[in-house]
Amino acid sequence: MKKSILCLAFCVSLLMPLHGRNDDAQSGGVTAPYTLNNCLTRAEELFRANKYSEALIFYYEGMGMTANEEIKARLHFRIGECLEALRRFDFATYHYKLAVQGKLPELLVSRAIMKLEHLPELAQTEEATRLFNRAMDLYRRRNIRDAIDSYLASLRLMPTLMAQDESGLIEDAVKYLTFLSESKEREPDRLLKLATFLELRGDVEKAIETLQQISIIYPESDQARQADEKLEQFTQRRTAYVEPVRPADALSEVYGEEPVLIFNEMFEFRNAGTISRQLENAAFTLRAINERAGIPADRFEVFSITLGMGSDQRDFVFSAEEGIDQRELSFAAGGIKYSVTFTSINQTSGYIQDLYGDGRRAVTLFSNIGVQLKIERQQD
Repeated sequence: MKKSILCLAFCVSLLMPLHGRNDDAQSGGVTAPYTLNNCLTRAEELFRANKYSEALIFYYEGMGMTANEEIKARLHFRIGECLEALRRFDFATYHYKLAVQGKLPELLVSRAIMKLEHLPELAQTEEATRLFNRAMDLYRRRNIRDAIDSYLASLRLMPTLMAQDESGLIEDAVKYLTFLSESKEREPDRLLKLATFLELRGDVEKAIETLQQISIIYPESDQARQADEKLEQFTQRRTAYVEPVRPADALSEVYGEEPVLIFNEMFEFRNAGTISRQLENAAFTLRAINERAGIPADRFEVFSITLGMGSDQRDFVFSAEEGIDQRELSFAAGGIKYSVTFTSINQTSGYIQDLYGDGRRAVTLFSNIGVQLKIERQQD
């Protein structure tokens, strides 16, 4: 008993000075080991030495030492660069957004915007590759159930990964899902996955039958809705292959969504001439031309419209002899939709020298064509 009392008294005597020291520290405050300038200088040294993980510590510490919005914006930009180098593209995107929204110099703003344009795609590729490698690792360990989920998730993000798969997972997944016994609640999900892998294997007819089975037996389920959507896709293009997920638009969070309408203007031709415009991701050319000599200056024989860029291009050509029987034209390519409306079409007769006969002969010519051209960005 006496020993217990002595031990208790000894412990109390040890604890009391500790409490006193803690109280003194709390009342006196704690001094940071670096000033802001020293902290940022050290961070830049580590950044230039490509020691990004260590540099991040000092950049984050510096962020908490200042209330200056311009310095904070620059720090967000530097943190984004470090995270990008470490292949943490999602977090890098977040900090670039904060940098652009802050008081960042114009030069750095343009650099941040360039990064925001491609980082979401890099982030998606990174995640898709991670999921694909995880699926392959699970498959090697014969954990087919989990491998199936990771494999499908990776293909949604990056369908081209399927070309790298020589593992036999698709064949084994079909066998596994065919003979797997699930509860009533999980059965629709099994059938939906089975239909997907059947299509990936090339058994389109069996995939359609499986999707129809879901719609008939489980009409109220969410999987039935997905099955109906896939069946509709089959009827349109004979494939319902896993729809790829598009990378997120990082810039839209900073600047808002891009406007749908790109261009809307009216043009009028009363003689031969060309109007051509090159816009962002869009282009068009309107031509009023004469193929023969001797056409009056205020007349023209042929009117042509060229819409689109590069290989995604379409030409519409109209001659005065045949006339224009379409009042509206439309063409879509590369996420851009072109709409042309003829507001006026006037034809008249003219006289040209007949090269193979005597004298002059009458021909039909355009005297006036008015068009309204609208170019829109297609919504997903």
